[in-house]
Amino acid sequence: MKAIRQEAVLNAKRLELARQIASVYYELGFVASGQKINERLIKMLTQLLRVSETRYAAGQGLQQDVLQAQVEVSKLLDEQITLDKKRRMQEDRINSLLNRESFTPVIPPDNLPFPDLVLKEKKLQDRALKMNPWLKIKLAEIDQASVEVELAQKDYWPDMDFKVAYGQRDENEDGQDRANFLSTSVVINIPLWQKTRQDKKLGATKLRHKAASQAYQNLVNSLPHKIDALVSDIRNLQKNYKLIKDALIVQAEQWVRSSLTAYEVGKVNFNTTINAQIRLLRFELQSENYLFSLYKKRAELEEVLGTPLFYQNPPDNVSHLNKEKTS
Repeated sequence: MKAIRQEAVLNAKRLELARQIASVYYELGFVASGQKINERLIKMLTQLLRVSETRYAAGQGLQQDVLQAQVEVSKLLDEQITLDKKRRMQEDRINSLLNRESFTPVIPPDNLPFPDLVLKEKKLQDRALKMNPWLKIKLAEIDQASVEVELAQKDYWPDMDFKVAYGQRDENEDGQDRANFLSTSVVINIPLWQKTRQDKKLGATKLRHKAASQAYQNLVNSLPHKIDALVSDIRNLQKNYKLIKDALIVQAEQWVRSSLTAYEVGKVNFNTTINAQIRLLRFELQSENYLFSLYKKRAELEEVLGTPLFYQNPPDNVSHLNKEKTS
């Protein structure tokens, strides 16, 4: 039973470590995406700065447009420094979890496919109740407590100890042989103090058994709620991601094109053009946040299930737990 429990504990710790690594790894991917988007925004605003300087030199623009563009570029450069620091922190955390040297480079995830997950709550709940390693740990603890109760009950019985001894004797002083001898004995320990010893021990083991059974039942009751909450989070993230990719980003791209063209001919102000550029890339960054959050939630769900999830398109969407097994 102890071996079964230790095996379940090892599996639970492995799943926990896989979830921790996945969470940090996808957070690293989001930070790397932020760096790329920030660099693109710096390039866009630098181009707008040149346009505003050209218009100001020709007497068609305002000096405040030039100053505003310079301020925005400076803010983005400062943000880039912060992102660089965050990336180093995430890389250090991954190396620490993997017990590697802190300076080992970590390649962040890039161009992740949309996780087309198969989410059926009842089936997921059934899988969790069969495969969750913490349930197996609790069951092993119940079995161990049951054995302790049985042993405590046997302490009420008399303890009998049988002994057999054989002795070989040498010759006596006259040179005559002496007979060897065989002896037997029976020792009986009678539990006379059951009120102070056996009763207390049995009571303590029964309490441990009751606590182990209650802990198991509490986990059985809570697992379906955890799965429902994670499935709800994943579905909401999927909806948010599709909305921002299919609608908001498309609309923001149209706004950027029209505002830039209108600014070059003096039909809109500079602030509108900058806001359009910033809004587009902020939407792109938010879509990346939704995507990486989906992968982190998937890792949490797999930890609760104790097994990898299934996908509509398995060849293109491989679980991080499967990757871990094959690496």
